[in-house]
Amino acid sequence: MKKTLLLGCSILGAVLLLASCNKEEDQGWKTIPQDEVSIKDGNAHFTVNGVEQPQGSVKVVAKSSSQAQVTLSGIVPGYDEVIFTASLKKGDNSTYTFSGVSLLTGGPSIAILKSVAMPQDYIYRVAVEGDINTEGVVNASVTTQLSDEFKGGLEGSWPIKRVAPVVNDEASAGPLWINWTFTDSKYAGATTIGKLAGTILGGVLANYLDEVTFNADGNITAKYWEDSDSDEFDISKIFEYQPVLDEKTNSYVYGNKHDDKWIESPAANYAFWLVRNGMLYIVPNLSVLSEDGDTSLDMDSLSESLQSLKALGVDVNTLTAEIMKILENGVALKYSSDGNVLKVYVDKSQCDPIVKSFIPALPVLDKMLADLEASESEDDQQTVQMIKLVLSMLGLEKPSDFEGLWNATETFEIELNFTK
Repeated sequence: MKKTLLLGCSILGAVLLLASCNKEEDQGWKTIPQDEVSIKDGNAHFTVNGVEQPQGSVKVVAKSSSQAQVTLSGIVPGYDEVIFTASLKKGDNSTYTFSGVSLLTGGPSIAILKSVAMPQDYIYRVAVEGDINTEGVVNASVTTQLSDEFKGGLEGSWPIKRVAPVVNDEASAGPLWINWTFTDSKYAGATTIGKLAGTILGGVLANYLDEVTFNADGNITAKYWEDSDSDEFDISKIFEYQPVLDEKTNSYVYGNKHDDKWIESPAANYAFWLVRNGMLYIVPNLSVLSEDGDTSLDMDSLSESLQSLKALGVDVNTLTAEIMKILENGVALKYSSDGNVLKVYVDKSQCDPIVKSFIPALPVLDKMLADLEASESEDDQQTVQMIKLVLSMLGLEKPSDFEGLWNATETFEIELNFTK
C-alpha cells in the first residue's frame, strides 16, 4: 500500500511538473510582441537575396510554441504583402527563431501590388528565416526562387548579338533592330529609316551592354559599361560606335570603344522577370530604383499629367488602360528562342493602343510646325528644315499624315537580339 501511494505521488508530481513546464513555455511564446515592426524605425533588419532591404515591415503573430504567422509588407519586391505559416522555435535567452515558405501564384507588380496566398501552381517560391526577441526586434533574410514552369527556357546568360551578316547587299539584324514594312510603297522610305536607326542604335547599345542574365531567383543582371562622361553625353559619339564591316566574313561587327571594360551588376533586386502565357515580363523594383525607397505611385499626379495630355487631344482613356496594365503586370515583351538565339521584341499589336491614343493630338503638331515656319529666327528655320526632311523621308507632308503611315504599317518590330 505504501509503495502504491508513493508511485501515485510520483506520477502526480511528474504530471504537475510537466504542466508547470508547459504553462511556463506557453507564457514564453505569448510574450512575443504582435505589433508591426518597421525597418525604417530600426527595429527590423532584412536582406532579400542577400541584399539589404531599405524599407518594409514585418508582423509576427505566435499561434503556439511551435507555429507563427509571419506577414511581410513591402519587403518582397513586387508584392505588397506575403504571408507565411512559419515554424517557431525557442532560441537563446528571449529570442525565438522562425522559418517558412510561401508559394505565390500572382506575378510581381511595379506599383499596383497584390496580396498572395499559397496555391498549388506557383510563380515564385519565397522563403523567410529569422528571429524575433521579446522586445520586438527582428532580424531575418528572404530568398526568392522562380518556378521552372515560368522560366520559359530563358534562365542563364545571353550575350548580345555582335555579328550581323550582309544579306542581299544589306546589313541584317544586329543587337538592336527595327523592322518596319508597309502595304503601301509610298512609305518605303520609312523602312530604310528603320534599318538605319536600328544600325545606329545597335552600335550605341553594343558599346554599353554586353550581356543580360536571367537568374534563377528572378533577378535580372547584366554586364555593362558606364561612361565616365555620361552626364555630358555628346550625341556625335554615336557615329564612333557604329559597326565595322569585316570583308573576310562579309559581316558587320558590333564592337566597343573601351576594350571590354565591362562591369557586372550584382543581383541586387533591381528588376525581376518571369515568362507567362508566352510573354516575357520585366518588373522593375521601385523600392530599389527610387532614391527614397518609396514603392507607391502618386495617382493624383499621374491623373493630372494625363489630363494635360487630354487637352491636346490625346485619348487618355486608352493610354491610362495601357499604363495600368504595365504597372500591374510589368513590361510585357514578346520573345522567340531556339536555345542559342534569343529575340526579345515589341510589335505593332503591342504598340497600337499607345500610338493610336496619340494620333488625335497630331493636328496640334501641325499648328506648332506652322507657327515655327512663320518665325523669323534662323535657328527655328533650321529646325523646320530638319523636321521637313524627316517627314519627307517618311513619305509625309505634315505630322498628322503619320496616321496614314501607321494604318499602312504591315510589320513593326523593335527587337533586341542575343546569341550564345
